[in-house]
Amino acid sequence: MSDIDTMLTRLRDAPVPARLATMDIAVMEELARLQSAPRLNGAVFGMAAAVALVIGIAGSAFSGSPRETDPVSPFDARLALAPSTLLDVR
Repeated sequence: MSDIDTMLTRLRDAPVPARLATMDIAVMEELARLQSAPRLNGAVFGMAAAVALVIGIAGSAFSGSPRETDPVSPFDARLALAPSTLLDVR
């Protein structure tokens, strides 16, 4: 047998550590604790959605003056600085 086979055989024959024997009890207790914790109901999520909607509408209503933009051309010199060209390693 090779060295790894010997180590695995010794590991298989070794007794189970005491901490592993009680691990399933600790997991079940933690699951029970999590299930008994109070949960948020649908009203909380509804209020959060309404607040997000109001913030979104207010943000679009008071966005300020629109900015003039230049038309995009595929032959524009600024496209040479696009991330796809800057990341090229050639």
